[in-house]
Amino acid sequence: MKNALTFDVEDWLQSTYVKSAKVRDIVIRQTSKVLDILNNARTFATFFVQGLIAEAFPQVVKDIDNLGHEIGTHGYSHEFIFKQTPQAFRDDLKKSIKILEDITGKKVIGYRAPDFSIIKDSLWALDILEQEGILYDSSIFPIKNRRYGIPDFERIPHKMKNSGLIEFPLSTLRIMGKNLPVSGGGYFRLLPYKMIKFALKKINAEGIPAIVYMHPYEFDSEDLKKPLKAIENFDDRLFRFMQNLNRDKSEDKLNHLIRDFEFCPVREVLGIDR
Repeated sequence: MKNALTFDVEDWLQSTYVKSAKVRDIVIRQTSKVLDILNNARTFATFFVQGLIAEAFPQVVKDIDNLGHEIGTHGYSHEFIFKQTPQAFRDDLKKSIKILEDITGKKVIGYRAPDFSIIKDSLWALDILEQEGILYDSSIFPIKNRRYGIPDFERIPHKMKNSGLIEFPLSTLRIMGKNLPVSGGGYFRLLPYKMIKFALKKINAEGIPAIVYMHPYEFDSEDLKKPLKAIENFDDRLFRFMQNLNRDKSEDKLNHLIRDFEFCPVREVLGIDR
């Protein structure tokens, strides 16, 4: 079964820690490393690129596109959707789409929200996505989390009611009536590979294509060895520790994953022609 492999291209320092920080050119090296891994394995993926990154480093977008991968948008500013007004969200979305399309000359059809921030209170964003020409979204996590998630959301890719927009929710393992996150990010770094493999096989056995998400910065264990600032408090040190945990294992896990499963861009899994 074809599964979707995706990467959210951002600089964790700006996207996760200090929103006002300038994006760093370290993202160039991080993304190149991921592209090399995929190229060696002859595997293609979808890269949801943050507009701020594309604007600062257009060559990153060109490199992704030139190697045959799909490019979707990750918004411009990486601001939580539920903290935006509908108009602010629309403006952010349109800005990111224009930047990406100007670089590649290709239509952007896929979107992923920063930090999966399409929750029950921000489902209005899906209508705006469709109005702005987006064909599919992959932002909803069917789990219960303090920051994001819609626990009772349908787990399979589907067209939204009264809409042409396709939602491809993040993959979860259904156990004892609960959805467990297994498909990427910190979960991918922290869980043993055998557990991830078991989960994806079980998801596929249900007839559901899996969608895996990662960030290029998760393949860079050097970035977080230095303090975030001159004087760190306990919270800073804990944040740095958690962000860096098992980054040195990401490459090996990804290589195992693309050896054990068939992966392709989201548009191919969904059967969308460009």
